Amino acid sequence: MKKTFFIAALVSLSACHFSFSHAQENGDTYHESVLVKGSYRPVIDEREKLNFPAVITDTISQMEHTFQYSISPTRLKALYEPARIKAARIIGEPATKLYNNYVRLGLGLYPSTLADLYWHSTRDRWKTYGVRLNHRYSWGSIPDYGKNYFGNTSATVFGKYIVKDILQLSSDLSFEHDHNYYYGFSDDTLASRMPGTDRDDLKLSDYRAKYNVIGWNFGLRNMELDANKLGYSANVHLGDLWASWGQNEFNLNLSGDVHYGFNIKDEYKGVAYLHAEWDGYSHRFRNDGTMPLGYIPTATDTVRGSRNIVKFNPYADFMFNGLQFHAGFTMGWDGFTADNAVTFRFFPDLVVSKKLMNDAMVLSVGATGGFDPNNWDVIRKANPYVGPNAEQRATRRYDLLGHMRWSLSKKLEFNAEISYSFLQDDLTFSLDTAYKLLNVFRTHYFDNNRFTMGADIAFVNDEMLTLRAAGHYYHYNLKGGESVALYRPDWDISLTADVNYKDKWFFHLEGLLLGSMEGDFGETLPVRFGLNAEVEYRHNRALSFFLKMDNLTFQRYNLWVNYPSQRALFLIGLTYTL
Repeated sequence: MKKTFFIAALVSLSACHFSFSHAQENGDTYHESVLVKGSYRPVIDEREKLNFPAVITDTISQMEHTFQYSISPTRLKALYEPARIKAARIIGEPATKLYNNYVRLGLGLYPSTLADLYWHSTRDRWKTYGVRLNHRYSWGSIPDYGKNYFGNTSATVFGKYIVKDILQLSSDLSFEHDHNYYYGFSDDTLASRMPGTDRDDLKLSDYRAKYNVIGWNFGLRNMELDANKLGYSANVHLGDLWASWGQNEFNLNLSGDVHYGFNIKDEYKGVAYLHAEWDGYSHRFRNDGTMPLGYIPTATDTVRGSRNIVKFNPYADFMFNGLQFHAGFTMGWDGFTADNAVTFRFFPDLVVSKKLMNDAMVLSVGATGGFDPNNWDVIRKANPYVGPNAEQRATRRYDLLGHMRWSLSKKLEFNAEISYSFLQDDLTFSLDTAYKLLNVFRTHYFDNNRFTMGADIAFVNDEMLTLRAAGHYYHYNLKGGESVALYRPDWDISLTADVNYKDKWFFHLEGLLLGSMEGDFGETLPVRFGLNAEVEYRHNRALSFFLKMDNLTFQRYNLWVNYPSQRALFLIGLTYTL
């Protein structure tokens, strides 16, 4: 029986081979049926039959064949049954140990101290919490000038909790204390403007500014990211600033977002957003008779008031025909005006992007704008030598912009930007003549049209080497009778390099060139060039040592008139995980 089946199979195969060869020789189309017979043990399966045509493609030409096979599914039963193999059990890699705290301590010239403490909860799917403490202090002095001490201490407690994978709650409570000195007067200035006053006889409190800020934030957001479903978030911020010379500013900020995903012609997807914000401030200034050194009394001794800003920003992000759109606008009411009048504002919010060269290049153009309040907390961070009761306004801007991102390779990326901005009540500073020593600044607002052109290029070789170079050029077209753009450089260039050597040695180097700036009373601040470096050695995962070196060029530059800097700062320390 076996021989009979074997001979019949050979004959059938030979016939098929002859048919194929003959069909290819004369190019005709044949309709044949091949029926294969043999002994088998039939098994009926509850499934559909497999019916598919066989396709044969010749190397020279393709011919149409309509062979039809009648296939009866069979299952052969072997006499030998192998032993069952137990299912493999995949064991995940053990979780790496997390160090949930570290202490960073440093000591430097003048002398200077540094202390950071960080503690964080470990892995938890539902919650995280922690504490951050930071302290920096310097007892520096410059020959023939006042003491230029400064200090900063801050503490933050934070936490986050996720409710049933649906809602995320977060909150933090922080406190910050800053102090610095109006040291921008020399012995000669003191002798000529305040005769009979000796620098050594001055109390530090005569020209020391202290700021304390306490803040609390609470936010919630749902974690719904699916299309055609509503997502939202809401945030509350409370802040209270109290400072030297009777300054106090209370801030309440309420903001929220709503977003909804949608489809465009069942092919493109987009998301619609609505951002709303109310930013309210209540401020008070009371001259308590302890104004900064050299103050000339004026009639303005007490100021009280409140100002508000309301914003609405609806927009949509979507793609259509290969273009990515960000389309919307910003509107609201501005209470931070020169005459305290509430004014309605409207700004465009439109950006269009296109990807080219297999997504290696992205080109973007747009028209955007907005307005932001310059409150006392913002002002003192922009210039630590500003006097009390600084004038507050909101800066408004309308920007026409273009941007290009070009990924030249996996390791090299180039960015270029160009913009033309219309700025109203742009914030800068000038020396206040209400102080005899001319060492205290006041806010100065001016209108200008600013042209900006810049570029940066970055090279990243895994995590071992990172190089970045950037530069910008600025041109100002001043409005309203302004003659110069005070404390605004015409250009800047920066260079940074980071090296990781075998995860043991880490090097950071940065250089900065800042163009000359026009200061008060026609004084020009020369080009500033700076060089900073940091070296860190990691002994193990728990212990490392570092050395920070700032202003390695030993240049005594001025960022503000009458305020020279220290020549150099060296700080050595360690980081340890408890």
